[in-house]
Amino acid sequence: MIPAAKDPRMPDEEESLLSYSLFAKEPDCGLCCAVRQDQPLPGFVEGWSYAGTIADMREAPPDFRPRAAQAATRLAGYYLFLSLRPRRGAGGNPAGT
Repeated sequence: MIPAAKDPRMPDEEESLLSYSLFAKEPDCGLCCAVRQDQPLPGFVEGWSYAGTIADMREAPPDFRPRAAQAATRLAGYYLFLSLRPRRGAGGNPAGT
């Protein structure tokens, strides 16, 4: 039997245990920074807007990539990404604030 294809947006079991704090550079520019909650905040996010917590990947902005976030936070301590679409269930700004 051939196993069903896995949705690449859905995290592995290990990744599903990670929660991220989400910050937006400016409300309309779309530049976002995700930082694992068990890691210190990078200094450059000072002055950025707190845009929420990603505790469940179904709540993440559509442009957030869990595997890329895990790899980036392991190496650099944060994950930068461009979010051009509104967060699920959020109003008009790309970061979801």
